[in-house]
Amino acid sequence: MPSAAFTLRPAALAILLAVAASPVFAQTPAAKPAAPASAAAPRSTPAPAVTPAPAAPVAAPATTAAAPTSGAPADPNAPPPAPPPPPLSDVIFTNGDIITLDDKRPAAQAVAIKGSKIIAVGKSKDILARWKSEGTEVVDLAGKTLAPGFVDAWGQLSRSGLFSVAARLQSPPEGRVGDTGALLRELREWSKGDLAQRFGWIIGFGYDETRLREQRQPSRHDLDSVSRDKPVIIVHQSGRQLVANSRALELAGIGRDSVAPAGGSIGRWPGSKDPDGVLEGSAAFALLGSLPQLPKEERQAMIQEGQGLYLRNGYTTAVEGRATADDLALYTQAAELGTLKLDVLIYADLGSSAQALKGSKTITPRYYKERLKLAGVSFTLDGSAETRSAWLTQPYKLPPPGKRTSYAGYPGASDEQAGELFAQAYASGWQVAVQANGDAAIDQFIKGLGTAADKHPGKDRRPLLVGAQTLRDDQIERLKALGVSLALTPRRLGLSLDVLKDDALGAERTARFIPAGAALKQGVPVFLTHDAAEPEPTPFGALAAAIKRAVGEDQQIGTLDALKAITLLPARQLGEEKLKGSIAVGKLADLVVLSANPLKTPADKLGEIRVIGTVKEGVTVFGGSEGGVPITR
Repeated sequence: MPSAAFTLRPAALAILLAVAASPVFAQTPAAKPAAPASAAAPRSTPAPAVTPAPAAPVAAPATTAAAPTSGAPADPNAPPPAPPPPPLSDVIFTNGDIITLDDKRPAAQAVAIKGSKIIAVGKSKDILARWKSEGTEVVDLAGKTLAPGFVDAWGQLSRSGLFSVAARLQSPPEGRVGDTGALLRELREWSKGDLAQRFGWIIGFGYDETRLREQRQPSRHDLDSVSRDKPVIIVHQSGRQLVANSRALELAGIGRDSVAPAGGSIGRWPGSKDPDGVLEGSAAFALLGSLPQLPKEERQAMIQEGQGLYLRNGYTTAVEGRATADDLALYTQAAELGTLKLDVLIYADLGSSAQALKGSKTITPRYYKERLKLAGVSFTLDGSAETRSAWLTQPYKLPPPGKRTSYAGYPGASDEQAGELFAQAYASGWQVAVQANGDAAIDQFIKGLGTAADKHPGKDRRPLLVGAQTLRDDQIERLKALGVSLALTPRRLGLSLDVLKDDALGAERTARFIPAGAALKQGVPVFLTHDAAEPEPTPFGALAAAIKRAVGEDQQIGTLDALKAITLLPARQLGEEKLKGSIAVGKLADLVVLSANPLKTPADKLGEIRVIGTVKEGVTVFGGSEGGVPITR
């Protein structure tokens, strides 16, 4: 069958055009074409090994009845004709750059897929001669790039869905909010829309007071001017801080006599006990938990919205970090409805979800059930350096208003509380993913993890440290000894450079902020994740920020290491390196088609690379407007 640049048979093309017509299509459940269970059905058990195909197509067996002569009536007793033999492969990709990330075969010219698996990788002439037969789709990449599907190491899929539809409060160049007045206008405009009417409250995401003209936090009085009847909340770009209006504070029961919970703070007006609306850390999370909950249908829609964002950015495996008990129930429902199009791994919030986790029959650590699986449990030990809520061993350059010059942030938990959380996780055999940014919090992480590992020994625990903004060299050595990997958000440096350098850390510590280079040099695995300030995951933004830094060039990493940090390495962290993360025989056909080869693209141009199509287990789950990839079944 002749090949063509992203052209398919009429039936497949019609489906592709429906997918390519709008990226929103990938965000909503659709009727699935009939397919063999082994090809497209969600996995509940490990996929079987691939059986080698025969050396050549098997000829159809001869029938005993002779073919009728022209004009002669057909013999009603003749057996039906034999069906044609199945194709040797369903799809062959060729004529483009293929990045395998397989050290045994780092580059290739063609890839063949059968069912959900990759069955051959190699030279085009060999693959076509050996694996092409009647029924095989040959996809001409037309010079584009095929790479492994991206694997999330740490994220919040459903929160991405929520924040993507909230009022966008980012400052230039990401957004258009340059001052408090513009922020309030965005909220008022959003409050007129259908989403605000259905939700019953008003939410904005991504503000950063250090990038506003007034250089101050918005207050509850500012938000009261948007609405006094509905709760109004704006979430900081760090995700660790928010501002609430008077109604939201009232619903949360926060007033003059409220005491800030451990690991959090309640802002007060100067010289008064009255809350000013600014909440940090656990105080912010507590308020969110006390607000009116969205209907389940709306929250399911947020999962679908987040899923669509991940798919159109090339991710075939996503993570929901710090999942609550409600999140577990919602994801269980999504799995049972069969609406998950990519694999989702859950890190359940240990403090709030342990009991629900033990009673779950759907979310387990061994197997996917309808594309849902447990990765482990998570908790948080401090805030972030840019909001001056990370717990440091040395004081901040400038303390926040009302704080002493010795102010160095604060812990999210006592040493005893942190030790109990680690012990509970290890006693239950759960992998841990812990958020800690300040070096004092990282010391607490190392102590608690080491004690739990000694008390509950086990193999291949794969603990994960998320954030690690002010990680020291001596701590890197200890992390390596404990088998810890790092999930880093390199874009945070560029987004918060001025406040980090001028207010929080000073020039020297800022140059070492998020030390990916030092960690890699000492053999600690590094994964790149998207920043909480971004409404959607942007893998090439993370790559660009890790490859070329604004300050601290010694902490940059190479392009190949960066690409592995969103594919092969997080797959290993999640225990799925035998199935994902590289293009190799026997692995799942989780693939992404890119407009350009990131290994050949300058760092300042990486953000221009577009995802043309995303393939999950041989089935197209996203097709962009520039063409697509085949709908194989």
